[in-house]
Amino acid sequence: MVGGGAMGCGIALEWAIAGRQVTLFNRQADSSEAARVKLERDAALLVETGLLTAEQRTAALARIRRTTVLAEAAVGQDLVIESIPEDLALKQQLFKELDRLASPDTLLATNTTALSVTAIARDCAHPERVLSAHYYLPAHLVPLVDVIPGEKTSPDAVETVRRFLEELGKSPVVFAKDVPGSVGPRLQQALIGEALRIVSEGVATPEMVDRVLTEGIGRRLGASGVFDRLDLVGLDFITNVLRGSGRPVPPVLAQKVDRGELGLKTGQGFYPWTPDSAAAFEERMARHLITQLREDRAAGRTPQQESGE
Repeated sequence: MVGGGAMGCGIALEWAIAGRQVTLFNRQADSSEAARVKLERDAALLVETGLLTAEQRTAALARIRRTTVLAEAAVGQDLVIESIPEDLALKQQLFKELDRLASPDTLLATNTTALSVTAIARDCAHPERVLSAHYYLPAHLVPLVDVIPGEKTSPDAVETVRRFLEELGKSPVVFAKDVPGSVGPRLQQALIGEALRIVSEGVATPEMVDRVLTEGIGRRLGASGVFDRLDLVGLDFITNVLRGSGRPVPPVLAQKVDRGELGLKTGQGFYPWTPDSAAAFEERMARHLITQLREDRAAGRTPQQESGE
């Protein structure tokens, strides 16, 4: 693991918990010490919440070796993942070094959020082994990982990383081509941009926006994405809402409505629906929300307390 910040520590801890020997690289000794503190704090919380035993925590931390020598993080490794600042020139230089130091069968992955894998691998002699394995913060707690090939990445490299992530218990999504930003970061940036506009226009305060997300939309996202929820409320309804607010109707939505594919109520929207699958979806959503309410009540929390008020 190259880069022991918040993301790098989470990835390293996850590997170590799964029984892997990990070398964690930071260029500076003080950064390496900060990584040690964070690793111990994150592991302690897993013990406190019952996800690890004290013995498992001790064993996992013992599997992580910290170093300030890049070669020690590259030589003899099966996989190297970097998580350094989002600076293209910096990443290009790092991957050029890793490509020189690592054995030919070592896979090299970037955790970039917004940069092109192809561009990052530009100066590598073996770009076929370079790809993206984009985690979501906190890396050891969020299941999803985006696996993104560059233009020259070999299919074998992609499949090996996908299998490795599944062995760790992650949920990898393999994308067909190199698109800077990938899906998750683009969705997140759209949400952030709209939130900033709402506050800038005086429609709501930052606290109000965060409450809308944490107590409303965010509560549902654990069991429902965008497209299944569109199907649930009706694509014709969403179309009317967009037109009523003066916003354009995206072609993919207009085409669905024109074909009478209105979602759950017609049996076809972005997904096919049967009475059984519709009932199962609604029950899954209800159970998810009930679990959250129970946790709130057990902890004596109110929604306002959750959002920091």
